[in-house]
Amino acid sequence: MDPVAKQSRPTRPARPTAESILAAACRVIVRRGVDATRIADIAREAGTSTGTVHYYFETKDEVLVAALTWANEQPYNRVDELLGQEADDLSRLATLLELSIPYTGSPHEEWVFVLELWFRILHRPELLPAGESFDSRWRRYFHDVVRSGTDNGAFRPVAAVDEVADRLVALVDGLGIKTVLGGSWMTPERMREILLRFAADELAVPYDELDRLARAR
Repeated sequence: MDPVAKQSRPTRPARPTAESILAAACRVIVRRGVDATRIADIAREAGTSTGTVHYYFETKDEVLVAALTWANEQPYNRVDELLGQEADDLSRLATLLELSIPYTGSPHEEWVFVLELWFRILHRPELLPAGESFDSRWRRYFHDVVRSGTDNGAFRPVAAVDEVADRLVALVDGLGIKTVLGGSWMTPERMREILLRFAADELAVPYDELDRLARAR
């Protein structure tokens, strides 16, 4: 064989990683929804074959659940990084509240994955531990910042620390669902206004300062 011809032979593209397939599945889910997403759609999005997808995941349901689980883990890396950059508890609270709002783009997509995962859990109770793991981590952010701010004298909660933290989480969850679903009465901006005013009242902090810090995010 001509050695030149041998050297010019195109190399076989590397097999996509499991993570790149999960990322592709998430992009398809955002566009089509879980029920309408097919293995062929995921393979096409990942630039590979259905056989490669099945190399990592035996069934459609397995790849979809894995994708939703993976997607729900991703935002926490950003939350940890941003909260770690803040110098005081009021700034951390403002950052956390701002990150809670499903603005158009990535924040909205992240909320979609949350809702899709909980919908799967509704019909597959064996997935509940995974959902509760994400939920407990999200709640912990609020509990930690409220407790720290109270201990440092920055906050004066109107009730027990854990109760106020859970009220904030409940309001975020309730308003967030309405906002993601596109209800005419609840937009990201309206959710932001309600959420920040509620937090200011519950923790006896100045709304204007909380609003300023949140906008700086």
